[in-house]
Amino acid sequence: MSLARNERLLSYAFQHPAFVYRSLDEFLAYTVPFVRQGVADGEPVFGALGPTELDALRSEVKSNGAVHLEDTNEWHPVPATRLRAFHRFVTDALQRGAEHVRLIGEPLWLNGPPGSALEWARYESVLNDVLASFPVTLVCTYDRSRLRPEVVADAGRTHPAVWTNGATGPSADFEDPSSLLARWTPQLTPVPSDAASMPPPFDPAASRAFVRDRAALAGVAESRSMDLALAASEILANAYDHGAGPTALRTWADGGYLICQIDDAGAGLVDPFAGYRPPGTEQLTGRGLWLARQVVDLMQIAPGPRGTSVRFQVPIGTTHPLTPDRSRNRPATPEVR
Repeated sequence: MSLARNERLLSYAFQHPAFVYRSLDEFLAYTVPFVRQGVADGEPVFGALGPTELDALRSEVKSNGAVHLEDTNEWHPVPATRLRAFHRFVTDALQRGAEHVRLIGEPLWLNGPPGSALEWARYESVLNDVLASFPVTLVCTYDRSRLRPEVVADAGRTHPAVWTNGATGPSADFEDPSSLLARWTPQLTPVPSDAASMPPPFDPAASRAFVRDRAALAGVAESRSMDLALAASEILANAYDHGAGPTALRTWADGGYLICQIDDAGAGLVDPFAGYRPPGTEQLTGRGLWLARQVVDLMQIAPGPRGTSVRFQVPIGTTHPLTPDRSRNRPATPEVR
């Protein structure tokens, strides 16, 4: 990399504003100039938007080699895989010579299993850490007319700046991501009394077989049962390597999902970003939780008075409206321990 290009890259500080709007006209008044300026400057632009906003923006700005627009319901509709996809888009663009990247993203606040809204909020906060060192402007959109007031209010906590009522300014409510993640921990519902439970010891091969068998009985597609078993294996290994060892492995069906929970007597995670930061290509450890997040639809880590519980799930059935084909979302890098 030339010294001149390196200096130009350093001149672009990461920006992560929340864009709060009320109407489609207001949405276009902000996003169309944002995209057109990127095209004029020769910058790659990517957007993941709801169908209405997507169609409206496409009518104003053509998708081409510099502009990529996708339906947010179809493009990595799970927080963990979207985080990885944004990170990969940015790193690939920079390797191809880009000096600044523009992103627009709309989280799926209204879809997903129970608990996913909190995970999307955590994802919004994590972006401040994962993309902090990159020359990126990432605009996250919030339609005030559709979203619950508390979701819009949380945008100020997860974004350093907020655009609303025609003006952008620093968010007085913004919180440091590490502090926010420590405070925003999931509150898990009790495990059903009829949940299937595997007796200890939790041998890795036997644990994977137990999870796959329970998934097959529940009607989970074979590929997703393998995902669930892989996640269970990684979480169990993490409990042995970094915790006090697993104490329970249970599964049950609820709301169209097969849910698995692993309990650990340890105190919980020291790093609030564990499992969120994409691992480096030369990183030999610390990939387990990251990989587990990539292959399930939701993973929640909840510390408690008796230890830590990790709950994760995949949909029951061959297809699911939120994730029609998760095989295409699999991380390309194999697990290295």
